[in-house]
Amino acid sequence: MKKLIGLLLTFAIVLGAAVIPASAVSAVSKTMLQYTSLNLSFEKAESDTYSCEVKDNKGYISVDSSNDSEYFWLNVMSKKATSKTLPTITIYKKNSDNTKTEYKKYKIKVTAAKTVKMANVKINKKTTKIVTVKNPYDKEYKLSYNKKIVKISTYLYADNKAMYAVKGLKKGATTVKAYLKGTKKKIGSFKITVGDFKASVRKVFKKSMLRYNSHIKSYYLIDGGTLNIGEVVKNFHANSKYTVKIKNTKILKTRKASKTTYTPEAVELYALKTGKTSVTIYEKRGSAKKKKIGTITVTVKKAKDSEVYSANRELDNDGIFYELFLKVGEKFDLKNAVVSRYINNKFTGSYFKPSEYKFTFSATPSNVITVDKNGVYTCLSTGDGLNTASYKITFKDGSTVESSGSFNLEK
Repeated sequence: MKKLIGLLLTFAIVLGAAVIPASAVSAVSKTMLQYTSLNLSFEKAESDTYSCEVKDNKGYISVDSSNDSEYFWLNVMSKKATSKTLPTITIYKKNSDNTKTEYKKYKIKVTAAKTVKMANVKINKKTTKIVTVKNPYDKEYKLSYNKKIVKISTYLYADNKAMYAVKGLKKGATTVKAYLKGTKKKIGSFKITVGDFKASVRKVFKKSMLRYNSHIKSYYLIDGGTLNIGEVVKNFHANSKYTVKIKNTKILKTRKASKTTYTPEAVELYALKTGKTSVTIYEKRGSAKKKKIGTITVTVKKAKDSEVYSANRELDNDGIFYELFLKVGEKFDLKNAVVSRYINNKFTGSYFKPSEYKFTFSATPSNVITVDKNGVYTCLSTGDGLNTASYKITFKDGSTVESSGSFNLEK
């Protein structure tokens, strides 16, 4: 009897560690570039638990995994190129009887890091420009170059791109070599030439577009409100100022644009009405006479009335509902607040007639807050504190905006 019990216990222990394939799981092939990562995470039930196992891995990859509520997180990082034998990742689902069932399987192929094509750069002395190069790797670049000719600092890493602020210190040329940080792998190179290059108009701005709406000063519009001529100029000079001559001054007007690290002293254009006109750009270097560097065509199109609302809303950092407290029985005129801040705004010069827009309102839950047709909300009770006040504005041109917020209810 003791031997029989011992055999049963041994069998139970072995069974508890066993892998029981519900059905044959075929391995899915995945190919990834060296020094990159691959996300193999998936959604799961909160009660489910998964684990993974890596076989035939000779330092090719590293795997990070964990169970987190509704997801099984699985991230693969490639370290070196694979040979004939490929590492296999097997994902197991834990069963209620403590056994494991194969759930998914991957075979990972890692290809060697490849060089990246990088374009040469020209820059005028004592100016700074943003230079963008491709970077498909998880590692940042370490740059090698002549620091007496240029100064390079990291500007931004995003969307498989590396952006650098490049400043020309003195005339000359230097080759910039890009290595992956922590490795000796050279990924690419490009040449920077610092000189005195002729200023011109960037091709992308030859045909430009601005926006106009009669209800607001155009330069307050978020999208297409202004055009900075400093951004239009290619190869601007450090000691230069850029001005314009507008053919039709009834369509466009200028105002001063602030000089920045990446743009010269210049003006910006904004619209007075819809239409099309040519704009000639001039450069004045130091005490020299100004000279024409190019011409652009600017087309002004009508901005929607909803864009006026958005421009006004953008200037209100906190919003109407920030620290807006209501007690039981108190009222709040939301329509009046929206009209005075987001429709009619003295700062931006925006104004609409009441006939040019209409509101619809809603309030939930009905036992906590209510709203009448004029947009006046009333607090009926504090309830559990949760509430939503929503409104929709339909403008005369057919454009709409919708927004909502919550009152802070006090007992």
